[in-house]
Amino acid sequence: MLWARSAVAIRLASLYLVVHVGPALAAPQAWSVSSDESCIFSLTLRNFRPILSWELKNRSIVPTHYTLWHTNMSEREVPLELVPECANITWPSCDLTHHWRSLAEMYLPRLVGSRGSATLVDCGGSIYPDVDMTLEPPEFEIVGFVDHINVILKFPPSLPKLPPGEGLWLHLSLSIEEESEGIVKKHLLKIDEHTTGNFTYVIDKLIPNTSYCVSVYLKGNILSRSLRSPWKCTRLPPRQDSALGVVPPPENVRMNSINFKNILEWESPSFPNGTLTFTAQYLSYRKFQDICVGTAATECDFSELSKYGDHTLRIRAERGDEHSDWVNITFCPVDDTIIGPPGVRVEALANSLHVRFLAPRIEKEHETWTMKNIYSSWVYNVEYWKNGSDTKHPVACQYDFEVLRNLAPWTTYCVRVRGFLPDRNKTGRWSEPVCEGTVSDDSAPSWIVVASVLAASVLAACLLLAGCFALLWSIYKGTKYTFSPGNALPQHLKEFLSRPQHNRLLFLSFPPSDESDVFDKLSVVTEVSESSPQPPGNSSGRGTPSGPGLPPS
Repeated sequence: MLWARSAVAIRLASLYLVVHVGPALAAPQAWSVSSDESCIFSLTLRNFRPILSWELKNRSIVPTHYTLWHTNMSEREVPLELVPECANITWPSCDLTHHWRSLAEMYLPRLVGSRGSATLVDCGGSIYPDVDMTLEPPEFEIVGFVDHINVILKFPPSLPKLPPGEGLWLHLSLSIEEESEGIVKKHLLKIDEHTTGNFTYVIDKLIPNTSYCVSVYLKGNILSRSLRSPWKCTRLPPRQDSALGVVPPPENVRMNSINFKNILEWESPSFPNGTLTFTAQYLSYRKFQDICVGTAATECDFSELSKYGDHTLRIRAERGDEHSDWVNITFCPVDDTIIGPPGVRVEALANSLHVRFLAPRIEKEHETWTMKNIYSSWVYNVEYWKNGSDTKHPVACQYDFEVLRNLAPWTTYCVRVRGFLPDRNKTGRWSEPVCEGTVSDDSAPSWIVVASVLAASVLAACLLLAGCFALLWSIYKGTKYTFSPGNALPQHLKEFLSRPQHNRLLFLSFPPSDESDVFDKLSVVTEVSESSPQPPGNSSGRGTPSGPGLPPS
């Protein structure tokens, strides 16, 4: 519904009045469309009274007197009505409390500015209070006490006498905001016809010895234009301990954060009546959440906090049902955490050092997630120097690897590194120095040494395999001969074949083979030693079977 009203106001913003130019108090013509835009109207609710003011676009025209007429959209066919309080006035504003009384109505003002009998300005406009009216805050004062603040609001002594349910201040509320250490709380008050004179609103349950600021403003619908008052601040006095049994608050409360490992630390105060425990909380969505409850330690881990935004933390001491006041601190991890030292690995190659950096890891994150992933402007600050020398050489590096060249050979150099954020001008902690000695340019590069050692290792392995293979072959042959001796030719054949002339005659005496030739089968049997036992039925010591073509032995 509000958007529909706004649309009506926008469509009618260019509708004006056409009148006959004449004496300033002459009755105007009925409302109609005009393009005259020579003045700008604005409506302000000041002390619950709607004040219409105007400004001329042409500042060279300076009327001495103004006269205001008006009507509204629902009565635009009716002749314009003169505002008696605003006839021939000399100031550029008019109190319309008794004339404009509805937020839902659109009003059409008509202004005539004159000097003497000459009319210099004749312009009109449209005002929709629910959208166009600016809400000015009331005047107020604050008075601080130990645990509360009195907000003294100064309303008008009385409101205009209007029919019930009418008045542009109706359906408004007054918002009082309290702020302390970045925490803002709102208090709403309903405005009605009984809201008059000085009114005191109490903001209680506050922390002693703490600063608070208060601001007020009127609140209408979502399209209303509200002006906020300036902040008024006070610091509450500390609580006066009335007995020795009052629990004192923790002392020296501080945040120790390195690489987003956020540890809230404090010191236990002196308390003669027993042992104190502590409760630590943080503000989450306008509500404090417990992190450590009833702990006897003097630290609490807040590493689970979001890395971005300001966080409000608080800590108090407790003993039984008694407790101290809260001690509050504000902490922004991404701004306040300390950058820890990076890791460093150094390798010497000829007259240079090859340095590799390892960005600090983030607490309670995956091991591959480092501080460099959080800060986009991350740079490594590197310093190197000759061992024993005070002269340090700085180097800036954006990557995780750097080569320090042209170093003296056979010299020990030391290297240290830290993280640096140029956009925040923030430096981290230095790493421990790592020292490494360089070698000469004539020395063989490390890759050649590694290759030589690798080649020698491969050759030794090959020789070892060859020796093992020969040994296994010898064992195999010996085992085979022992358990399965081979067949041997008869001695007379060995002697016959051992003579070269007989060997050649044997092969030359063979005629060319023919497919029709028939050959006898030659069988060779193993000699049996005389000392070997003979099988039954065999009485001969040794012999060979006789066959065709074979002479007896």
